[in-house]
Amino acid sequence: MKILHIIPSLDVSCGGPVGLVKQLCCELKNQGLDVAIASTDGKICKDFNTASRIEVMPNSSVPIYYFACQFRSFLPPNFCFSLTFGRWLKEHIREFDLLHTHYLFSYLPTIAAYYANKYRLPYILGPSGMLSDICLKKSAFKKKLYMLFFEKRNLKNATKIHFTSEGELNAARKFRLNNRSIVVPNGLELGKFKNMGTFKGLFRMRYPQTNGKKIILFLSRIDPLKGLDLLIPALKILSRKRSDFIFVLTGSGFKNEERRLRQALLGAGLTTLTILTGFYEEKMKMAVLADSDIFVLSSYHENFSMAVAEAMAAGLAVVISNRVNICKFVDDYQAGIITELDSQDIATALDRLLGDEQLRLNMGAQGKKLVQEKFDIKNIAGQIIEIYSQLLRKAG
Repeated sequence: MKILHIIPSLDVSCGGPVGLVKQLCCELKNQGLDVAIASTDGKICKDFNTASRIEVMPNSSVPIYYFACQFRSFLPPNFCFSLTFGRWLKEHIREFDLLHTHYLFSYLPTIAAYYANKYRLPYILGPSGMLSDICLKKSAFKKKLYMLFFEKRNLKNATKIHFTSEGELNAARKFRLNNRSIVVPNGLELGKFKNMGTFKGLFRMRYPQTNGKKIILFLSRIDPLKGLDLLIPALKILSRKRSDFIFVLTGSGFKNEERRLRQALLGAGLTTLTILTGFYEEKMKMAVLADSDIFVLSSYHENFSMAVAEAMAAGLAVVISNRVNICKFVDDYQAGIITELDSQDIATALDRLLGDEQLRLNMGAQGKKLVQEKFDIKNIAGQIIEIYSQLLRKAG
């Protein structure tokens, strides 16, 4: 069984699906599958029939084929147009038994679906949350056109549509995907969270102003969808009541979004209570998780949220909005507090956890239990392998 995963970009700043694809493919390889990843990079490749570079994923033997993008100057950056990939796939597609694509409205998954249909190869399409109303409203006219000419056909012809939560599936029911939908959550490699103690104190050492304060952590992209316009007023309400916390925001975004964020923090009088770290690579991300007390995400929409899952794996109590589709799991396990899209509600939840250490510890323990029972990458990969096997048996 030879599987090709296709994702427009593997830049970690693009969000959760990037980490998911890498972790999933690594575990699929560990469980005996011949798996590879195709993506894009910023390199120039003169030969349109080869990858601009090939790497082997660290701590794994999974090959990653990187392809050059063309027309970057006037196409949307997330479109990742690559003639190089299209020509390579046409030449090599018969070497694979199945394609698994990630994201919509981008060239790589679109051309992959085209060639899969042309050569009658089964393919699984992962929308990555992009069929929700809130995502479709962003650049709505362009997406309507793209849906009309490309994505409706790709969705119709996909062997299976892979959703990561029931909430993501429900948001896409208007597309009438019938019985081709499957729900398999994102998975986490839990081994790296077993030694959280080795990271303890590293972040607080770097930022001594955190000493004696409880850390409220936001770890995500800086984007309007993430609900910072709700969270900042919530923190302002909280700061009027107590002074025993500090807000740490780890993440990056477009320059204009980062500028708006700084202005909002200044307007709310929160600059002295806030640490903006920018984007963190793996070691410092683990360090800030190890030293934090509460994780918060007030998003308007999340089809799953790897950041929430990682926070729970690190033992943090979480405060998340009811639009984060992992919230039902969190509620069932009592691993955190679910809020409305309301600043007062968020402030009340944070205040409750700040004032009750035992509640934080209990919810943190329940969060660990949740990810171990539901999101262990070993179990998730096993589910995916079974789906691949069923599809290929039918295709054969």
